[in-house]
Amino acid sequence: MPLSINTAVELFQGISEAEAQKVERLYTERKYRMGDTIFSKGDPANALYIVKDGKVRILSLSDKGTETIVHILKEGAIFGELLLSEEMRFFTAVADTDAVVTVLPKGSLVELLASIPTVSGNFIRLLSKRLAKVEKEFGDFGHTWSYDRLAKILLKLCEEHGRETPKGILISLRLTHEDLANLIGTTRETVTTQMIRFRRMGFIKSQDRFLVVNKARLKEFGRS
Repeated sequence: MPLSINTAVELFQGISEAEAQKVERLYTERKYRMGDTIFSKGDPANALYIVKDGKVRILSLSDKGTETIVHILKEGAIFGELLLSEEMRFFTAVADTDAVVTVLPKGSLVELLASIPTVSGNFIRLLSKRLAKVEKEFGDFGHTWSYDRLAKILLKLCEEHGRETPKGILISLRLTHEDLANLIGTTRETVTTQMIRFRRMGFIKSQDRFLVVNKARLKEFGRS
């Protein structure tokens, strides 16, 4: 039988067919509709998740109900990765589109990390890359104005979720100004003001409710 596990997923890159078959025996798959909660802050941290299809939004919710978007994840990304250090979830995960996720129970993950060195190395590398990314973004955002943070996040979204079109890079996410405000830690009103400015400067335009970015011009703006 052909393998159903996607060995191109970074966590499983480089494993043998026999190892892939072992992984297949340990995981399950779940389907979520857009807007469904996959797990909530405070839930038991009892499984690792991988986006098989669709997109997943990771949210940080304050005690006052304020929401910050931590990540918007696409196919192949892992989430819930803090399960080996924390008993409870720190974040909330929501299906940003209809999504299929691979679910690897905590005990099964521990078994794979102990028995397949390639998976263990991949997992450590994924954690290190995410930590480095968070630290860099935190450092950058702490010393920039809101318009600079907005430019940076739009360029990041181009890299992670964009595709080339004749008019520019189309970001394949339906993002509101509130979403962008949550991504950069500012108010919706501030984002609206800056987006109007960016449109006038020719950095962005709309196409079928998606954003299209003139990446070259926005990059130049960021450098200046």
